[in-house]
Amino acid sequence: MPVTREQIIHAIRSLGVGAGDLMIVHSSFKSLGGVEGGPLTVAQALVDSVSPSGSVFVPTFNYGNDPYDPATAPSYDGIITEFVRKLPGATRSLPPTHSVAGIGPDAPALLRDHDKAHAFGVGSPCWKLWQRDAWVLLLGVNNNANSVAHVAEELLQMPYLDRRRTARVVTPDGIREVTLRRPGCSDAWEPVLGPALRARGGVREGQAGDARLLLMRARAVVEVTSALLKANPQALLCAKEECDACNIARRMLGAA
Repeated sequence: MPVTREQIIHAIRSLGVGAGDLMIVHSSFKSLGGVEGGPLTVAQALVDSVSPSGSVFVPTFNYGNDPYDPATAPSYDGIITEFVRKLPGATRSLPPTHSVAGIGPDAPALLRDHDKAHAFGVGSPCWKLWQRDAWVLLLGVNNNANSVAHVAEELLQMPYLDRRRTARVVTPDGIREVTLRRPGCSDAWEPVLGPALRARGGVREGQAGDARLLLMRARAVVEVTSALLKANPQALLCAKEECDACNIARRMLGAA
């Protein structure tokens, strides 16, 4: 049987999420195994799980794949994020590679001025969510998708953050190119972060349809990630030979 909106809300709230909370969600629609009403149902259920007066956020990263217009540029973080960003009342931050969308009374303030900050640095939505100790919900995905962990890299000013990339932004005068700091790779995070977070007792587990739910606090994510990086600056780097980001990061750490 397809999972319903009410069942998704119940699954999230049974883990401890409640009205008025802040929550950032990383998600996989396919993991649910069928939803009555499709991805719109999931988007609405996420909002309902913190209603009234709560706010929900999702990554709507474009990764620089298209010229960035916040109203039209697609999210490459799954179909649920596309439906959240298109909900009535939703807002989206302005960075062309790592924007965040949100809906709720706190969304405008937490998304404001993201274009003046690094993707996950001081003043970014994830930084503000860490400061507010928001919930982090992983719906059918693992810690490879846990963007809040990037805050720890920024907090410790990891040397490999000093990399740059260009992206295109749609303006009233046409498309212009901007240069941005490039976040690190997250392909190897689950085997490192998952056990460390569980050992800290910082993960609550549940189920919605066929999807596993993992719920944790943003401060726990940043504290655990920071400890791992202090013990081993290469802790979050993947071992893929073809990963230029991690290969460059190792060289930069060696030179630091």
